[in-house]
Amino acid sequence: MSLTAKMRKFAQAVVSGLSNKDSAITAGYAEKTAAQAGAKLAKNPDIISYIEKLKADKKLTSDTQKVKADKEKVKAENFVEVVSVERIEPEVEQANGQFVGRDDIAVGGVDDPLEYLKKVWTNEDEDPDLRLKAAQAAMPYVHGKVGTKGKKETQKDEARDIAGGAGKFATRAARKRYS
Repeated sequence: MSLTAKMRKFAQAVVSGLSNKDSAITAGYAEKTAAQAGAKLAKNPDIISYIEKLKADKKLTSDTQKVKADKEKVKAENFVEVVSVERIEPEVEQANGQFVGRDDIAVGGVDDPLEYLKKVWTNEDEDPDLRLKAAQAAMPYVHGKVGTKGKKETQKDEARDIAGGAGKFATRAARKRYS
């Protein structure tokens, strides 16, 4: 079973040091049932493996101190920061220490979008949902769509099959099949 968005948020909150209940509230579960949902999610083997993967990515160990949540109840609204921007200045973008223009591709990037999609759907470490979406996006480029026959073409083929047989309506031209 693949992880849902709520499950991923729960796992990320657990890795950041919140309790199961607070992590469930952060993920979007109701406050009344957050303790039960947190306990249930903490036992899910998919979530446990995802948490271990996140810990390995962040180089965390079990000896690190947990971040204590504030005394106020943790809500999803507490983590939203609203920033107003009056004007965005056009600047030269920077990627991996090298300057990149709008038309250039960053170092390590892939020129061909199909090659990028192939890398995503063949990478076993990626999320299965992401791999599936990448494969679906690349499908029209790898396997062309089979066109349907039109009404007239279908009638012509059916007439040729009827005339080509050894039945009552067979023709001489059907024996030679010049077409």
